[in-house]
Amino acid sequence: MRRPKNVLLRCAAVLAAGLGFTFAAAGLAGAAGPQPVAPAELSKATNAARSSEALSLLGKAGGTAKAAASVAQDTQPIYALNPAFVRDASAPVATFWYAATTAAQGGRTLTVFTTPDAKGAWHAVNVASGNTEARMVSAAAGAVVFTEPQVGAWYALSGTQVRPLNQSAVKSIGARPITVTAYQDLVFDRYSDKLPGTQYNDVGMAGGYGPSSSATAAAEVAPANSHLLLITASGGLLVLALLVLARRYKVRYND
Repeated sequence: MRRPKNVLLRCAAVLAAGLGFTFAAAGLAGAAGPQPVAPAELSKATNAARSSEALSLLGKAGGTAKAAASVAQDTQPIYALNPAFVRDASAPVATFWYAATTAAQGGRTLTVFTTPDAKGAWHAVNVASGNTEARMVSAAAGAVVFTEPQVGAWYALSGTQVRPLNQSAVKSIGARPITVTAYQDLVFDRYSDKLPGTQYNDVGMAGGYGPSSSATAAAEVAPANSHLLLITASGGLLVLALLVLARRYKVRYND
């Protein structure tokens, strides 16, 4: 079976390291956890999900429905597999990817994605169908939720254990929780030859696509994608992030 291409390992690093927003100073229990997003930042993310910018995206997502959008009052931070962890088991398992806020319009459940820009201002960058993030957070029961987008897997990270949250995660690690060390062994085998600096990266495929331009990659993803609503904001980093999200929803994803 063809090995999954690496979408996350270039893009997540750009989002986590380059967007420059404030994390809470307090760490999670255990060295495996990512730095949590400060409550003040999540409040800003919620405001961004309820902004005119977000409502405009929701209006475009509504199709023929003209009903007013209703956006939830709370926002959840979503983390993704950390490229540094693939190489080094002592690194945090995951890094912040985007914030998710559930919304509804015309009988449809939607999710607004928000991210901070280089100056720390939060923006709505995309709207996707469904409420996968909210369901995964609920299933995690207080643990950190992170995703491995290349295989469509969602996990709960608690202390030094990784627990599967959806069927793709069960296929990835098995039905029972595994240790962080065991999970690092798995992702090292999957992605260590696809990290930035490898030959895979040098030929332009570390984003999960061939050596084509980002615009071409987006065009290739969109027609086959039944889950992603390609309603995007402008800005190079945001477009890069959305290419990752497009791949996420392109993977077999009916959880």
